[in-house]
Amino acid sequence: MSQTTKSFEEKCKVFFDQANGGNPITVGQLARVIRSACPNFQGTDQEIAEMFFEVDANNDKLVDWNEFSTALFAKDPKEVTRAELQTLFKSIDKDGSGKLDKTEIINLVKEQGLSITDEELDDLIKEADVNGDGLIDFEELLRLWMSK
Repeated sequence: MSQTTKSFEEKCKVFFDQANGGNPITVGQLARVIRSACPNFQGTDQEIAEMFFEVDANNDKLVDWNEFSTALFAKDPKEVTRAELQTLFKSIDKDGSGKLDKTEIINLVKEQGLSITDEELDDLIKEADVNGDGLIDFEELLRLWMSK
């Protein structure tokens, strides 16, 4: 298992444990945790209930860690990553402008534990900066992230 996968799994376990102390969770607990962890989540309660019942493999109206993790890791990793990337983007966007300048991008790279030269950073910004304003908005970052 790669370090990235292991880190993602650990974050998911924390997410699950927050719902009910690691015990199997109900649909209401899942909804509260999703809305807490992903404030921009646009899904309805009905959609959360549908997700819940898809994951509840034994139909006991509870989702345990095994059911939760099996369903989570069966999803497209890039879709799972979008919410995490959006949260990270907001935490790095210190001025709240909705765009990352070069200093904020350097902080993002460091936060991810990556090492990059100034030249590589400039190339990365140039590749991501579709509109040419010298800043990276979330959609530009997402496009770059999905292309890698």
